[in-house]
Amino acid sequence: MAVSKKGRSLCPLLLWSIVLLVSFRVAFGFSIAHAQEQVGSYTVVAGDSLSAIAGRFGVTVDDLVALNNIADPALIEVGQVLLIPGATSGETLGEVPTMLANALPGETLLALAQRLQQDPAVLSALNNMSDTQRLFPMQSIRLPANGQLNLAEPHLGAIQSVTLPDVLIQGRTGHLLVQSSRPLSLTATWNGLPIAFTPLTLAPPLTDTASSAASALTEFALLPVPALLAPGPYTINLRYTARNGFVLQRDWQVTVAEGPYETQDIVLPDEKGGLLEPTLVEDELAKLTQVWSTVTPQLYWTGVFSLPISSEYATTSPFGTRRSYNSGPVASYHSGQDFGAPEGVTITAPAPGVVALAEPLNVRGNAVLIDHGRGIFTGYWHLSEIKVAVGQQLQTGDVIGLVGTTGLSTGAHLHWELRIYGVGVDPMQFVAEPLIPQ
Repeated sequence: MAVSKKGRSLCPLLLWSIVLLVSFRVAFGFSIAHAQEQVGSYTVVAGDSLSAIAGRFGVTVDDLVALNNIADPALIEVGQVLLIPGATSGETLGEVPTMLANALPGETLLALAQRLQQDPAVLSALNNMSDTQRLFPMQSIRLPANGQLNLAEPHLGAIQSVTLPDVLIQGRTGHLLVQSSRPLSLTATWNGLPIAFTPLTLAPPLTDTASSAASALTEFALLPVPALLAPGPYTINLRYTARNGFVLQRDWQVTVAEGPYETQDIVLPDEKGGLLEPTLVEDELAKLTQVWSTVTPQLYWTGVFSLPISSEYATTSPFGTRRSYNSGPVASYHSGQDFGAPEGVTITAPAPGVVALAEPLNVRGNAVLIDHGRGIFTGYWHLSEIKVAVGQQLQTGDVIGLVGTTGLSTGAHLHWELRIYGVGVDPMQFVAEPLIPQ
């Protein structure tokens, strides 16, 4: 009887515990216990078939097809990463436990991923659904416990390797190099700036056949660092759409370090001080931005720059120098490389390209912009004469103009500027090293 009495006294407590548990799940959208299913990953190697992989890990082909959203079981690729449900093989799979999250009313899988700070591509693969799939309230969704599952390690689907710098310097340019097992339509952003990928096959021909084949599936993108970007970590996001329709993506952090730049005070004569009027400066910059923000499909230049002026003329103001005008605040920087030279000295194209602008401007004086392709432009300011026209094709060494002091200038000189995706960076970097990574 004592036992029965004790049992009766526990019933209200048990019921109250169940109510609390249900309330917790509804309020927070989580299951408080880990799911029992284990999920591992396996990278396809030469000679593999889906049936052989299924047999090796004690699962069915249907399981692999469903979990990985495979359209044709006969088509798997070397380097492809497969998720393995409930793997029982003794091989090391890097298994991680999953846990359950419950959808809130009106959520899509993407919205749930954002709420729980998960990778949408991982959740899509784990749950065999598109990230746009609308979920019903309290639907259980699998996600990696403690965020341990990462499809980007060691590969991001068909992406086999990603090479990028650990540190970039203010005002300089880095490279992002991606190698894949098949052609991909890659997109990426660098600190929110869209960057363009270019196949390495646009580089000078390689003599080794194997190297040429590998380069056909290797692409690079330039990483221009604004000269005034504050030192610290910034994000590179890389993504592509897989054959199953899922968008695979990954972020990397790259640190920007301070550049070795000095500060300079420039005294303008009274007759040129009006050229600093904000409306003039902003309107001219908007005009140029419209030109140098375009990305033409062809790359005209793959090597190193030649100097646009004879080496006998020294640099008078290097790129990146912080500037004030007439003892005002330091609110800008020198966006190019200045070479002191007498008026009338010849200026030449440092690399092949097409003339994108050739006209007089208020601040920059007589100006020329050359499009070298793939978002890369060089600018030449303060010319006394312009010797080219828009649309003209140029080769290295072609004359484009003569040194002058037109526009916002205190004396005859050439201002040489490099823009990549519209970002001003040090042009002298590419006099010393090639555009395409070696």
